[in-house]
Amino acid sequence: MSRLRYPLADHLRDPANEEGLQRIAQEIDARFPRHRRRGRLPLVLAAAAVAAGGYAVLALRDVGPLRLADGHAVIAVEAPLAETGIALSDGSSIRLLPGTRLEPLESSGKTFSAMLVRGGAEFDVRPGGPRHWVIECGLASVEAVGTRFACQRTPGHLRVAVSRGAVLVRGERVPDRARRLAAGESLDVVDSIAPATPDPSGEQAVADGAPVAAPEGKVGHADLAEPSNHNKAATSWRDWAKRGRHDEAFSALGADGLRREARRLGVTDLLALADVARLSGHPADAVAPLDRILTDFAADAQAPLAAFALGRLELDSLGRADLAVLALNQALKLGIPSSLREDVRARLVEAYARSGQSSAAHDAAAIYFREYPHGRHTRTIEGWLAPR
Repeated sequence: MSRLRYPLADHLRDPANEEGLQRIAQEIDARFPRHRRRGRLPLVLAAAAVAAGGYAVLALRDVGPLRLADGHAVIAVEAPLAETGIALSDGSSIRLLPGTRLEPLESSGKTFSAMLVRGGAEFDVRPGGPRHWVIECGLASVEAVGTRFACQRTPGHLRVAVSRGAVLVRGERVPDRARRLAAGESLDVVDSIAPATPDPSGEQAVADGAPVAAPEGKVGHADLAEPSNHNKAATSWRDWAKRGRHDEAFSALGADGLRREARRLGVTDLLALADVARLSGHPADAVAPLDRILTDFAADAQAPLAAFALGRLELDSLGRADLAVLALNQALKLGIPSSLREDVRARLVEAYARSGQSSAAHDAAAIYFREYPHGRHTRTIEGWLAPR
């Protein structure tokens, strides 16, 4: 995933803009000492000519993975009670509303991808930055370079609103499977499978929680509607889950209640149930809702993500590598989003190796190396293939 897989750059930025040319010149200045700059002008002109022609300019250095502004790695973030801001090393920032969970998926010099598990977030991506951003939101993925946009994910509904630049929204529920949004535009993506039971809070999640498009340069709280708070005496597991209070959500359900709910709810609620079990420290109870998605809703756009989640759960939390193999293969078969495919391929090698299927592990590794000859998991995979 070292380059854009779609002609996204044609829509999102002009490679010959003034900022881009200035950045090229600055990179060249940094590479050559002052006493050797007499011949610098031809190099700058050549680089500018290449950029003006619309051709890719090779980066002079690898900027490395995206990190927090303080230098630490980007990790999963919960904002259970208060709005949370995340400052990043390249000048970009993310703002999470209460009840939101964001999980990073990939961070490299070329790509940053993350999963908006639930809630609302505003992404302010620095213009002219080197990375292609992909935000997975269940019903769709949002691809961007140098933009400001907001995503709000509620049960069965996703809204994307852009206030600067442009984004590409992709997914099975998106009209024509892809839609470009420019500044001031928004898009609602709705799950065709409604939850089997109404929200006990009596609220209309789409109507009351849906954000509206913001004017250029500003994304307000209307774009990221905060989940309502209710009387604690009447709080249901859904309400606790929306606030990121998974221990309370699990206590409200109990293991028997979770299994009972898993037999009758729709896809979005099943994913929420799995999160409640997993994040409250009951990983074995997260299997039932994920299995139900793969059994009864395999055609749903979120089923590949459920399969990947199940594979990681079986491998990392439950130590059942043979079952992880089945789930990860199913994620590939169902069409896991391309931003996650490399991770699935790598985890599949690990699952085969840990389950004692050496020949299958080597075959899976050969596929990985063929698809990703410069993949970021190469060393890890070689380690799994080494004799033990």
